[in-house]
Parts: sequence; C-alpha cells; structure tokens
Amino acid sequence: MSIKYNSKDLERDYGRLSFADLLYIQREDEQLTQVEMAKKLGITKQKLCDFEKGRRVPSPKMAASWAKKLGHPQEVWVQVVLQDQLERDDLDFEVSIAY
Repeated sequence: MSIKYNSKDLERDYGRLSFADLLYIQREDEQLTQVEMAKKLGITKQKLCDFEKGRRVPSPKMAASWAKKLGHPQEVWVQVVLQDQLERDDLDFEVSIAY
C-alpha cells in the first residue's frame, strides 16, 4: 500500500490513521529499515522510532518536508499531524486542509 492519496480516501480505506501509523506504513511499503528511512528523512533512527511509536509528533512544517522528500501529498501529512496534536490535547475537532 502506498500512501499517495488524499486523507478522505485513507480514512475510508483504513480508518483514522495517526501520524505514527502513517509513517510506519509508509516505511514498510517502501521496504526500508528504520536506518534507511531515517537517513532519507534526515533524522536519527531513534527519532524515527519515537515518531513511529507515537512518543513524538513532528511539527506541521517537518511533516510537510518529509512528505515532499517521499513524494507524497504534503496536505495529507500535515492534516494527520494537526489531528494528532488536537487529539493529544483532548480537543474534539476535525482538521481539514484546503489549498
């Protein structure tokens, strides 16, 4: 499965994905090790592990940068990050990105 389509398609097909899910699924889809993916994103393996386990959530700017490096729609990655941030703060809002 390649995460290259919009957020409505993702939610319909897979349910609500956290950023951790999105990042992990993408790495597995590309058949990369954590070391290889971390290098591709310009971060350490430990940071990648923290993001994949949901211990950290990147900034929207960082998520957009990673999406671009991986050739994916930036708006999807930013939307997922913003939704995670709202959920961590127990705010019951739904994020929608328009460009």
